[in-house]
Amino acid sequence: MRLPRPQIRDCCVHVTQRCQQREFLLKFAVDRQQYQRRLLQASRKFWRLRFLDYAITSNHVHLLLWVPRMSDLSEMMHWLQGSFARDYNIRKRREGAFWRGRFHPTLIQSGSHLSRCLFYLDMNMVRAGVVDHPFDWPHGGAQELCGARHRNRICDRARLLWCLGMPEQDEAFDDWYRATLGQLCDQWTTAPRREPYWSSAFAVGEAEWLNSIGGDIEDLTPYMEAAIKDGPETENAPKVLRLPQRIFLRLWKALNRKRH
Repeated sequence: MRLPRPQIRDCCVHVTQRCQQREFLLKFAVDRQQYQRRLLQASRKFWRLRFLDYAITSNHVHLLLWVPRMSDLSEMMHWLQGSFARDYNIRKRREGAFWRGRFHPTLIQSGSHLSRCLFYLDMNMVRAGVVDHPFDWPHGGAQELCGARHRNRICDRARLLWCLGMPEQDEAFDDWYRATLGQLCDQWTTAPRREPYWSSAFAVGEAEWLNSIGGDIEDLTPYMEAAIKDGPETENAPKVLRLPQRIFLRLWKALNRKRH
């Protein structure tokens, strides 16, 4: 008998994972650089998926990826986080878990929803008050995406443009990307607003796309809500999918089944 499947492939995913007990285990630049090297290795070792952006903070990491199959993501994360944690503990003569549980995946619809997640990720260290602009943080993808860093690139800019609906529009992307980040930095100083759903929801996008994730497994409509519930942006805000643990695990298991 054919097992039911979610009807979704070639998906963008925002991955968040925190250090154990939210400790600042990545507070030193040398350790963040080591994690960047692991990301570079992962981008070459797991060639089916593509890194679109990333941010390494002092106590957690953000990864934005294009994933053809969720099983590829799980396999890559198992290798990436496990190998880095082992190396870290050896270097620091430390024992115990490095990461706090498993990583949290948030599925992101391509296009405008992906662009909002991209800027949410890039603005991470600005929100934390560490830098004034994402380009000032060397342990993230912003410098790569703006063209300031050319060697050992982790991000696949061409794939990002394709997912944004801007294929081969490099010059237009440069202008839009720089201008939008500048506007967000200015807005943050006058009207700061956090968007935690990018790291806590199961998926973010339009209602029809969100419901397609459930496929013939589950009707997900009851679990959708507006990302922004008040203010001028409410009408154009994306929908957020928040799932009970049992449904979350059921869907994630189904998404991870390999297709033959």
